[in-house]
Parts: sequence; C-alpha cells; structure tokens
Amino acid sequence: MAEAISKWRKKVKHAIKNFSVDYMSSEYCFRDPIRPIKNNPEIIYSPADGIIIDVSRLTSVNQLIYTKMGHVCLSSLSHDMIEEGQYICITIFLTFYDPHIIRMPINGIVSRKDLPPLYVQDLPMLDFEETVLNNKISEINRREVSCFAFNQRTLFEIFEPSFGKKLYLLLTADYDIDTILSFFSGNNRPVKQNHRIAQIRYGSMATLIIPSDMNFSPCVKDMVHVEAGIDPILMYNEQ
Repeated sequence: MAEAISKWRKKVKHAIKNFSVDYMSSEYCFRDPIRPIKNNPEIIYSPADGIIIDVSRLTSVNQLIYTKMGHVCLSSLSHDMIEEGQYICITIFLTFYDPHIIRMPINGIVSRKDLPPLYVQDLPMLDFEETVLNNKISEINRREVSCFAFNQRTLFEIFEPSFGKKLYLLLTADYDIDTILSFFSGNNRPVKQNHRIAQIRYGSMATLIIPSDMNFSPCVKDMVHVEAGIDPILMYNEQ
C-alpha cells in the first residue's frame, strides 16, 4: 500500500547509502524493477513511482490543479485536448530516487499525443527531494524552487471498453531532459493493466485524469509515496 514519506525516506537512504551520484544518474534512475501483472477492473493502480502531490475533484477543465509548475488549469496543461467535464485528477512527482517506468493503470486501448512544450515556471524539485530525505516534511514549500523552462508533454488517451469511457495519462518531462519514450508504436493499441507503456527520462510528473462518472474514488491522499503497478490509487464504487 501507499507509504508515508518518512517510511519511504528510510528505505531510500538505506538503499543509496553506498551509491555515487554518477551511478545514480546513469544507472539507478533507469532501473526497471519486475512488477506483478495484475488484472482487476475495479482497481486503478498507480501508473508511476513517486510522491502524490495532488488529489483533486474537478467540475471543469478550467479548474486549477497543483503540479510541479505550480497551480495550472487542466485545459492549459493538456493543451485543450481534454474535453469539458468532471474529472478526478491525481498527480505524481517522480523523484530522482524512483524508477521512471510508466505502467498502464487499467486495461485499455492507448493512443499517444505529443503536445507542444509548456513554457512555464518549472520546478526541478531538487530542494524538495533534499527536504524529504532529510526528514523535514513540515518545511516543504511548494513554491521554493523555480526557473523558467520548456517542458515536454505527452498525453496518453486510454479507452476502457468495459466502461466505455476515455481516461487520460499526462506525462511531463523535466526541463533539462525533454524526453518521453513510448514502449509501443502506433495508436489504438490494446495494452493490459500494469504493462509498461513509457519511460520519462529522469522525471518528472505523471497526472492521471479519469471522468468522475466512471464511479471510482481515490484511495490515497497527497504527500504519500506510491509504486507503479503495486499501489491502488482509485477503487470502484459498487452501485
């Protein structure tokens, strides 16, 4: 299940205590751990390893959600590629210490759309990570790091046939990396739950957007750590 940051921090510090920065940036960050392949249509699993920084219920795509670039409305973040409606959004920040493999949150048919770069006040989050690993959670300031930069964005549209609904997974790469790799070619590709679909080179954000009328509810809160394909983040509400 999702972990408190303090518990996750202890595991990270133990795991990396003998690693050099060169090793971490060239190999550790690119690891691809084996994860179980689950198939449960009543659970939406985390698509990424990282810290949940926002859980929001939106009545409009023009409402703000919290991201690594600060507060941004969903329509701007998605380049107006998400139609007006009510959504649940969960945003995950992939830290330097997390695997950067993105997995399917649910069974579905996937298409990729590359969006124009977003020129914003970017948050590399290095101070955020240092604060977390030094056990100073209360000192976290969402506005503490900033620089202006381009951010590559990729929107994965996922059509879930049993619900007949389309959900979205929006990936944002860090300003100095600008690379999102897909593990499939073409569009309208059926992919099973928890299979790998992409990698964000070095980071840094994944936002899952699902229609409210799919009747899923968040089972996590912000400021906890989750693992892709392991931790449920939304559960189906029985009618």
